[in-house]
Amino acid sequence: MAQLIGTAMHDAPANVEQRDRSWLLACALSVVSAVTVTAALAAVFAPGIRSLLLQEDGIIEMGTVLFLAVAVIGAGAAIAFWGLRVPLALAGLIGLAELLDETSFGSRLFGFEPLPLYGGGQLDGFHDLLILAFRLLQGVSQDLAWLLVGLMLVLSAGLVLFALRQTARNMAGSTAWLSGHVLLLLHVGLIGLAQVIDIAASSRALAAVEEVLELNAAILLAFYVAQVGWAGERASAKPSW
Repeated sequence: MAQLIGTAMHDAPANVEQRDRSWLLACALSVVSAVTVTAALAAVFAPGIRSLLLQEDGIIEMGTVLFLAVAVIGAGAAIAFWGLRVPLALAGLIGLAELLDETSFGSRLFGFEPLPLYGGGQLDGFHDLLILAFRLLQGVSQDLAWLLVGLMLVLSAGLVLFALRQTARNMAGSTAWLSGHVLLLLHVGLIGLAQVIDIAASSRALAAVEEVLELNAAILLAFYVAQVGWAGERASAKPSW
């Protein structure tokens, strides 16, 4: 009997953690789905607001900035309260890099002029390094340049599919080490797909898809920080006995 009670007490925190993880995962995917459907319906049935949605510093881009800022601030606060955790630090650094991208390294906030980018445009984000690599490869071989794009597409799509498979297993009650990091994997996969579009496409429709992908990725990152921070708070609140 004592052994059964001890086993139940040991398993209870894991069950609670699994439930919390599944709940936050479901919330994140629900919000992303709602945002995607709303943006698509607005673009189709209310064409007058497309520019408001998609323009520079428009609704979608500002939404992306907001969620990235929440992720960065949330990660910093969680680390300050409950100590350094590698997943939180990684999420915070990723969010900060993408936040700097979305604000053009702060050039629109502080008024400085970014460096010119080889082939046209400005070097005002880390993603421009991928564009630079693509353009330099084009100078050597078109095939090499498109091989880079193809590899990015395969890796990003594969990561999204892998994360979705882990999500299904997580919802079914199966736990693994990666179960707690599905949102981060989805974030990286969606950002990769957005960068493929940014590099290889010039269509306005695909540009709109890129903006929505970036917003969805930012939402997932913010939920990931909440998930990992919540787990850290629960761990710190456990009695030492």
